[in-house]
Amino acid sequence: MKEQKKQTKILLGWTIAWVASLAFLSGGENSLWDSLLITKIGLIINLAIGIGMIIANKNLFKTYDELQKKIQFEAMAITLGLAVVVGLTYEVSFDFGVIDKEPEFEYLMLFISFSYIASNIINARRYR
Repeated sequence: MKEQKKQTKILLGWTIAWVASLAFLSGGENSLWDSLLITKIGLIINLAIGIGMIIANKNLFKTYDELQKKIQFEAMAITLGLAVVVGLTYEVSFDFGVIDKEPEFEYLMLFISFSYIASNIINARRYR
């Protein structure tokens, strides 16, 4: 349990760093700098931090017991399925003229985040 808390804190640190680097990159491009080279360097840094976050998540998984792994894997499977089905429906709805505004990736990311959180909560309650 102590190792799991440690790995959770490490993942939290990497996640905050990744979100902060993405926000800085998104907000800084064209307003703080106007250089394609700096933008490319920022993208590489953001990608590297993202890889660190993925590794930290993998290391956290190693600390889970079988039930925790089952809950997480089921939540990930549901989230992946929903992301593909809803994401593609969202995209073709625009292509077919059902919706007027071009789909925004940010909305899909919010949907994925909420789906993952809800799936975790539902699975955790189900296996109590």
